[in-house]
Amino acid sequence: MEAHGIPTSLIITEPFAPIVSSFAPTVGMDQYTGTVMVPHRVATTDNEGLRELAKSIVEKVNDRLTI
Repeated sequence: MEAHGIPTSLIITEPFAPIVSSFAPTVGMDQYTGTVMVPHRVATTDNEGLRELAKSIVEKVNDRLTI
């Protein structure tokens, strides 16, 4: 979608950053510009922890999605 001018935000955990970086060229991009990094182990985070995590990145995600 970024390649077509549609703002995106890719939320990933830290260990996946190298995979994401290496994948970008396969879709014709030098890099993803809307990536937001969060700490690893989101799957084991309780609901309150996920709410806090979301609150901590919502502004960053919004900035990447706002034209």
